[in-house]
Amino acid sequence: MIRALSILLLLGLLAGAVFYVGWAPRNARIQMIEAEAKSNAEERLAVTTTRVKMSKPVREIVLPGNVGAIGETPIYARAEGYIVTRKVDIGDVVKKGDLLVEIDSPELDQQLRTAKARLEQLRASAMQVKAAIDQAKATAKLAEVNFGRSKELVASGIVAKADLDEKTAVFDSRKADVKAQEANLQAADEAIRAQTAEVARVTQLFDFKRVTAPWDGIITQRNCAIGNLITPSAIAAGRDLFRLSDMSKLRVFVNVPQSNIGDIKVGQKAVVKVPELRASLTGSVIRTSNALENQSRTLLAEVNVVNPGRTMLPGMYTQVVIETSSARQLILVPGDTIVTRAEGIFVAVVGAGNKIQFRKIEVGRDFGTEVEAVSGLSEGDQVVVNPSDDVKNGVVVKPIARK
Repeated sequence: MIRALSILLLLGLLAGAVFYVGWAPRNARIQMIEAEAKSNAEERLAVTTTRVKMSKPVREIVLPGNVGAIGETPIYARAEGYIVTRKVDIGDVVKKGDLLVEIDSPELDQQLRTAKARLEQLRASAMQVKAAIDQAKATAKLAEVNFGRSKELVASGIVAKADLDEKTAVFDSRKADVKAQEANLQAADEAIRAQTAEVARVTQLFDFKRVTAPWDGIITQRNCAIGNLITPSAIAAGRDLFRLSDMSKLRVFVNVPQSNIGDIKVGQKAVVKVPELRASLTGSVIRTSNALENQSRTLLAEVNVVNPGRTMLPGMYTQVVIETSSARQLILVPGDTIVTRAEGIFVAVVGAGNKIQFRKIEVGRDFGTEVEAVSGLSEGDQVVVNPSDDVKNGVVVKPIARK
């Protein structure tokens, strides 16, 4: 009996030892995992966050604009030759008809002399034809007198009828001579008119040796110098002498976001500002493209402003302020929270349980430090500032509000 109890006790001790050997490592592992989980919870990725806010109610929209001259044209030379005089340079103000360059063209001079000489030759030939007509008319008059006299003599029986036939033939021949000379005169007149037109054409080309300004403006480019050879091939290649701009009025082009299309109407007042110059001009919306650009989803609008004193220059970056019909509020998101990817524009939003959710948004106007969010965000959303590569969808973070 005692021996059986000893055996049972020994077996119990052996089973307890086996249980302890198996349970102890497992318990240690569980404690280690719990400790690591607790440590990870305490060491979550810390991120700086800020809240999306609404703007104050505004009755105007401010858009960037690009300035262009109301009129701009390249100036070419029609005459072929060498530039002997250049009167203007970049930045010079010119009036309509002012001389810009003068071209020496010996070939054109010779063409004009030849054309004029040919015209004088044709006129002299015409004078000779007129003299021949007068002579033919006189001869025809004499033939008519002889014809009449012969007719009377034949009627009186003094001469034979054969004499009358001869005088009739001579008279008809002289009348034909007059008609022939008159036809020659008509041909000569036609040749004179054609040559006069040729002289006028060459004279006009001759006048093209003086290149003048087509209207008032400013020379913004100069691509020629004294001594340059001007040829028709240069004109065909589009190598202009000057570029002339009319800056008395400016065209300001504005890309209007799709969300603001309803606020833009033709004839609407617009104020164009250049912050660097502390200058502003008031104009109006003249026209719109009536179609959105596919990639940017914006509507091109043109604002015209009078530019007294040429305060603003073509190519300037401006701000265009357009007053809207009703006040509206905008959702503004800081610019340093935006992440641009191939798929679009995103922000990292801290959601429930402090989990990161990358949300795609559509942006409107850029105000510098803040950007208008047209869709994708709501007021009060918590977004990550300058998210790093560790900030990914589903990652639990420790948000720290930006001060």
